[in-house]
Amino acid sequence: MHENSAYDIIIIGAGIQGAGVAQAAAACGYKTLVIEKFPEAGMGTSSKSSKLIHGGLRYLETGQFKLVRECLTERRLLLENAPELVKLLPFYIPVYSHSSRPSWLVFLGLLIYSALSFKPFKIINKSQWKQLDGLNREGLSQVFKYYDAQTDDTSLTQAVINSAQSLGAEVTYNSEFNSSRLQNNRHHVSFTVNDQAKSVNSQFLINCSGPWASLVQDKIVPTLKLPPIDLIAGTHIVINKKLSASAYYLEASDRRAVFVLPWKEHNTLIGTTERAFSGSPDTISPTENEISYLLKTYNQHFEQNLKKSDIQSAFTGLRALPGSTKSTFEKSRESLAISSPDTPGLITLVGGKLTSYRATAEGIISLVKKTLPAKKTTRESDTKKINLLR
Repeated sequence: MHENSAYDIIIIGAGIQGAGVAQAAAACGYKTLVIEKFPEAGMGTSSKSSKLIHGGLRYLETGQFKLVRECLTERRLLLENAPELVKLLPFYIPVYSHSSRPSWLVFLGLLIYSALSFKPFKIINKSQWKQLDGLNREGLSQVFKYYDAQTDDTSLTQAVINSAQSLGAEVTYNSEFNSSRLQNNRHHVSFTVNDQAKSVNSQFLINCSGPWASLVQDKIVPTLKLPPIDLIAGTHIVINKKLSASAYYLEASDRRAVFVLPWKEHNTLIGTTERAFSGSPDTISPTENEISYLLKTYNQHFEQNLKKSDIQSAFTGLRALPGSTKSTFEKSRESLAISSPDTPGLITLVGGKLTSYRATAEGIISLVKKTLPAKKTTRESDTKKINLLR
């Protein structure tokens, strides 16, 4: 990268969304640059997810069928293209006499989910309940088993950015975006790398900075008006306890879903919480209430109680979702690409899921292609067919 270098596309942020857009852009032959504030890709929100590649069973309850179908399609592609990074995992859903969702409703949801994913579910025989990691059987009326997938979210993000680089994209790390101004239909971008000022320009500027989206947008001229954005914090805890090679989908006391997942070789991951957040995304951290909530939910469902001393680590991720007056549970998880004729070539991405990053990226690039046709390349241009390596 040279001073005043010209690009087709500059992307701000190398989380999973930015990495996906970079891969799709480079696959189409666009000269692409990614500006990332951290030393590596996927060190922000993309490293603090529930580590799941899933359709989102609970989104059926809020009628987000399109999102579930899209995510299940992307899950299938990732299982094919990234077998070292994405593994299918059995999930168990216990239903109790006091559960707010009766067995018939869970059965109906799984029936739809199974039809969309082509993966069967089953009801576990009562004689097998004692084999389920000490699951609390008092008041237990039914246990369902279905399949979803798990990944290391950081490794997956880095595999996608590596794929983008192999296709020709450039990435600059430890880089602080300073400003951008539109002149003669090109975005003139300034940023700092290790205290050294850099200037580049491009026809398209794509803001994929996640929870920093509004802060980044404030540095861009002319202004692209963003709709309301809700920042939702989600905390996970890691327990030094080994589960079987299975996962659990639990209903917390407030009806929310909490996952209990095998993690790495000897640990268990429990999460997530959801709370509104305001302030700098750089200051987010777990709260005592969140940690207590996760321990309480686990202890209500398993015979071996956990204490705070069993917690190996805790982390909090911050999701930027399209603003809404709905409850956190009901808020849309679909991505939103924001652009305006008054700011040509500027696109800001809000929302989006780890699982559907590729489909989201293709949607962004389809907007680019309306102005800038894809360029001839000998590379594989269909991201559905690109393998991802650890």
